[in-house]
Amino acid sequence: MALGEMVEVPAGVFQYGHEKQPVEIDRPFQIDIYPVTNRQFEEFIRDNGYQNDDIWSDEGRKWRQKNGIKLPAFWNDQKWNLPEHPVVGVSFYEAQAFAKWAGKELSSEQQWERAARGTDGRKYPWGDKFDREKCNTQESGIGKTTRVTRYPHGISPVGCYDMAGNVWEWTQSYDDDEKDLIVLRGGCWDDYQDAARCAFRTRFDPFYRTGFVGFRCVRTLT
Repeated sequence: MALGEMVEVPAGVFQYGHEKQPVEIDRPFQIDIYPVTNRQFEEFIRDNGYQNDDIWSDEGRKWRQKNGIKLPAFWNDQKWNLPEHPVVGVSFYEAQAFAKWAGKELSSEQQWERAARGTDGRKYPWGDKFDREKCNTQESGIGKTTRVTRYPHGISPVGCYDMAGNVWEWTQSYDDDEKDLIVLRGGCWDDYQDAARCAFRTRFDPFYRTGFVGFRCVRTLT
């Protein structure tokens, strides 16, 4: 299976959130099977993605220029830059620019959760019982990111890898209460199983860059 490959998710109703409320996805979409890797992000860098203002939002461009951002935060650190591991040290703005460069976008919260848990309201992508052999969280004891293909037994109902653990994933959804914050999903290698639940959400400032945050992209279909 090639990195960058996407899977199609049909429109329709699914059980959303901790309360398992019925929510309708009104348009089908495609979503990356894997989080964006360092190998993929390197293509963006080599194609002058950090210099191409056309793919950056106004806020993102101002942030990039003000802070002299030219690479992800840990790009030259061997702990984080393995080719088939998820790219980390990227802000919401960087993830957004990559997505536009790739002809895609970041997912909404609802798109992300639909791809992660299917339609039956399961707790984790593989079912209701946590299993540290199916994801990279604190319980796994690894202490860093892992190869995005490492957990074939932990895939979601639609076939996505790493939707529990490894890295938190930026969405395009702003938080309802703290309107300057962006919602992230999925948990990470540095969090425990509770954060890896499909319905769990956290939120960060859009300029936040750390070793446990990455992203994947979607393409909404007509």
